[in-house]
Amino acid sequence: MSGMTLNMEVMTSLRDAVGKCLAELGKKYDNMLVMTADVDTSSRIQAFKEAFPDRCYNVGIAEQCLMSTAAGLAHEGFKPLTFAFAPFASMRCYEQVRTDICYTKLPVIIIGNGAGYSNGASGCTHCGLEDSALMVACNNMTVIEPGDPAQMVKVLEAAMELNAPVYIRLGREATTSLYAEDVKYEIGKALIPREGNDGAFVCTGIMVHFAMEAAKRIREELGREIRVVDMHTVKPLDRDAVIAAAKTGRVVAAQDHNINGGLGQLVGSTIAEAGITCKLAIRGCPDEFVPIATPEFLYARNGMDADGLYQAMKALL
Repeated sequence: MSGMTLNMEVMTSLRDAVGKCLAELGKKYDNMLVMTADVDTSSRIQAFKEAFPDRCYNVGIAEQCLMSTAAGLAHEGFKPLTFAFAPFASMRCYEQVRTDICYTKLPVIIIGNGAGYSNGASGCTHCGLEDSALMVACNNMTVIEPGDPAQMVKVLEAAMELNAPVYIRLGREATTSLYAEDVKYEIGKALIPREGNDGAFVCTGIMVHFAMEAAKRIREELGREIRVVDMHTVKPLDRDAVIAAAKTGRVVAAQDHNINGGLGQLVGSTIAEAGITCKLAIRGCPDEFVPIATPEFLYARNGMDADGLYQAMKALL
């Protein structure tokens, strides 16, 4: 979108990046609505709300009503963007998402904030460790987990143009951008922020940034070049990118999500179905409830931070 850019060197969270582009998107799409489950402030929708007060709705802490209302409005020709915390945007209203939205392939975009360990300080009730698996299992649903704040406007534009259900899971961490402004974004097509043929990290979200740090360290300390695959679209998975990564002989798949049903299992099954022999390590959240702790502590404890990914790849070399 012309005029909508973020400074690549400034630390920005994904939700702040969304907030900065919502109002501009509202000008481009006059049938776009923004709806929340009483999370206006944490979803950063203020600019859109000020620009288009008659196109912004807060249904209260009622995610089931949020999804059914969004479905009804989509039936009438609107394109709703719905905001809620990731566990509630996926689990509390799963039947409404599946039956009201996905069954008739309605153009509702669901944005789940605080996904994975990024909301660890709020405890297990507010951590979405299961949402990706649930949404991947919904027919007609596209699942996106971006990791680059400067790409968010392109992600939202692509989701709007898809004209179908989309779930976007967002972490809370602030990062710099990995990509130049002119890098093309396409749903279902992985990005490669770092090339290499001695192994590959296949990651989503914040894990992409950790993988970039790990790959840099491996080159400096071990002299090996490790590819980083930004698998921003979990469904449909870019199978070609996974197969190309597997041909390096070593893959570490990482997602801020329960290992069960997460990216690692999707990557592993793709490699197995392709008949490729490859060393594979999976990093993600263990199948247990989250203790109240900072994301940094949880990532480090479970081998998901930059050092953990470095050690995982080093063990495969």
